[in-house]
Amino acid sequence: MLNITLLGGASIVVDGAILRSDLGPPGRLLACYLFEFIGRAHRRERLADLFWGDMEPEKARCALNTSIWRIRKILDLGAEGGCRNLVTIGNDVLLKPSAFIQVDTHALQDASRRITNAPTESHLSDTDEQAIDAAVKNYSGPFLDGDDGDWVLQERERLHRLFVRSTLELMRAAARRRQYEWALEFGRRILAADPMRESVQRDVMVLLVLNGQRAEAIRAYQDLKSLLKFDLGIDPMPDTRRLHQEIFSGEIFDRLDGYASVHFGGHRQVGGGAGYSTSIWMRSECQSG
Repeated sequence: MLNITLLGGASIVVDGAILRSDLGPPGRLLACYLFEFIGRAHRRERLADLFWGDMEPEKARCALNTSIWRIRKILDLGAEGGCRNLVTIGNDVLLKPSAFIQVDTHALQDASRRITNAPTESHLSDTDEQAIDAAVKNYSGPFLDGDDGDWVLQERERLHRLFVRSTLELMRAAARRRQYEWALEFGRRILAADPMRESVQRDVMVLLVLNGQRAEAIRAYQDLKSLLKFDLGIDPMPDTRRLHQEIFSGEIFDRLDGYASVHFGGHRQVGGGAGYSTSIWMRSECQSG
């Protein structure tokens, strides 16, 4: 079994042990490229130019052939005959998918597809939520952190969007179930990777109020304001400032149901009896906060 990590940095684990390969920097990037875009055919000339563009064409082709041979040796470590998964078809190179090759970025892409394929307006199934949770937990950093080729940067941005989208869905699902601690955990995961994403900062502020942590919501705003001023010399967006003012003044308790619906989807009803809404309950619980 080969477990390929491309998020936060590249590593290859063979049956639980980290592999120390002799691929060299260009060969390592070639392997990452083939694992990331598994199942796609790649022109040999493009691969040679992409990873050995500073060499003469003939030397670049030789370097490519040597790296393909070394990658095949790695595939053999993952499964007997695994080398046959890396094939050349005419002038194309193709790494065929197989159960013995597991790539962390592919799990993240599968998580995003589960969200996309869910019926409109329905909640995710328990199985879907578990699979998405497992995928976002493995997001240990940007794609191939430390590398900066054009294809790396494009894929890094795409995968970051998938991570944010998947984690947001988990946050919203937990909030709809009034599992505010879990929802906050998901929100904080996003902010750890993208602290200036103000829409998520607002979500977290609302969740803190719903969770009876009004003072923490105010503190979160002050931390964001300081971060933006220090790093970019700007103030929070008007929507963020407005939310902070309503939390600070206590006005938010008069329309907390609306905030919950807008941010997480669904009207929050708690407590004893008809008409006993979140806003009333939260006012009684948190007014002193």
